[in-house]
Amino acid sequence: MFLRSLRLLNFRNHEQISLEFHSRLIFFVGENGEGKTNLLEAISMISWLKSFRESEEGNLIRWNSDGYYIKAEADRDNKREIYELGFSKKPVSRRKLKFNQEEVKKRSDLVGKFLSVLMTPLDLIIVEGGPSERRRFLDSLLSSLDPSYLNDLIEYNRILKQRNALLKSGSSDLGLYEIWNQKLIEKGIILFNKRKEFISEFDPIYQENLRKLSGGRDHLNLEYKPSFSDLDHFKETLHRNLARDRKLGYTSVGIHRDDLYIGEDNRDIMDFASQGQKRSTVISLKAAAFEYYRRKLGKTPILLIDDVIRELDVKRREYFVDLVLNSGQAFFTTTDLEGISDYVGRLEDEKQIFLVKDGLVNVYQ
Repeated sequence: MFLRSLRLLNFRNHEQISLEFHSRLIFFVGENGEGKTNLLEAISMISWLKSFRESEEGNLIRWNSDGYYIKAEADRDNKREIYELGFSKKPVSRRKLKFNQEEVKKRSDLVGKFLSVLMTPLDLIIVEGGPSERRRFLDSLLSSLDPSYLNDLIEYNRILKQRNALLKSGSSDLGLYEIWNQKLIEKGIILFNKRKEFISEFDPIYQENLRKLSGGRDHLNLEYKPSFSDLDHFKETLHRNLARDRKLGYTSVGIHRDDLYIGEDNRDIMDFASQGQKRSTVISLKAAAFEYYRRKLGKTPILLIDDVIRELDVKRREYFVDLVLNSGQAFFTTTDLEGISDYVGRLEDEKQIFLVKDGLVNVYQ
């Protein structure tokens, strides 16, 4: 992947900008609050079609504007592709997606085309946010690798919502529960098997990166911990828990209750790890995602690095540079280049620097 251009209209604090990229290494330099991360956010949205830090799409619109627009041109498999995302809140809230100037109706048709891996200080939530955040990380990766996984996940969540509504209604109609149980099982077991297979392939790559990053000091592993062991156990538990679920008003077993264990010797990382170990873990997870894309899809994702390198010690910074050297294209945000340029000197001839201030972006001379 290689991002060639980015155009924004009324996105966050950027009223109108057009940027052209011709280098492997791009720096967005500016003080905090000037809009550097907003640029990475816009690029990331081309991949995931949603913000990594904002759930309300209306909050992405520049103040006193009615909508935002993102357009990007990228090279993929030696072909130029055009991605467009738009959102308007008047006269009604409406989102529009286009790929190569053709409207896209389903999000799953676009997710996974523009591959990127984002690294941000917010990634600590993968470790600290509990099972829901770890599932989110797992589901995002699998959705970008396999469009059918995203479709099945959307359908599973729709079925789950219907079953939960039935539970909350207090209905005692066992026939209705049987219908929703069967639907939940059909989709759930597909997702269960794909998650299980993925973690078995992904864990060795993650551990390989963690060893490099920690100098062999950390030995944390990943383990998929589902709420059921197999198809028969899923069916049995759904039936056995029905009375309990009716009291609770929600479904207590299923892939929406799964966990991605991170730890060692049956101790979760949150029970003993230092902040340095947590940071090494999330960086290793993201680096493993980068490597997994390359091995599984034969494609090199774009790296998006939001002011992460400053938090690392010398050893970890050297690891980071190796990662950047192996990437196709990387975008950094930083308050200044002091202390960073030494680590990327090997890319001196392939560097572009943009100064970001008051929502304006100018080429550094």
